[in-house]
Amino acid sequence: MGNSGITCFKTGWPALLDVDLWVKWFDIFASLATTIAVFAAIFAAYIGYQQLISNVKETRNATACNIYQQYLALCMANPNFSNGMAKPESRNKEYTQYCWFISSMLYSFEKILETQKGDPQWVKTIESQLMMHKEHLMSSDTVKDEQWEKELDNIIKKVIR
Repeated sequence: MGNSGITCFKTGWPALLDVDLWVKWFDIFASLATTIAVFAAIFAAYIGYQQLISNVKETRNATACNIYQQYLALCMANPNFSNGMAKPESRNKEYTQYCWFISSMLYSFEKILETQKGDPQWVKTIESQLMMHKEHLMSSDTVKDEQWEKELDNIIKKVIR
């Protein structure tokens, strides 16, 4: 059996004048272009999704940093409260202000934890701040009644043990 002259495509110059051949090649290229366009669209959607996730994380981080900065400003404005305060024999104006300072601090930490769920760096930072106020937290009604968000409540419990 020799080569009987079977070819897959028409060859030679006359084949170029065959409209059916050009239609077949155009269909092949159109299908290929469509496939490439679909993959490009999927890739673009993936990149867009990754960018969205990155922007959400960055926005949450910026929010947490802003909240913490406000807390630090509160500490600088009230240095006598920022390192903790012993409960006096009878409640006075200064201790009442300290109680509000603690409430503001806990609210700030609650909001930070909402934006940075489970972030070990923030948990460690919050724990270190709460340690300075351990005595007050041990007697706080809001802590006893578990009025804070669950993650903050767990951190407080860990600190006062």
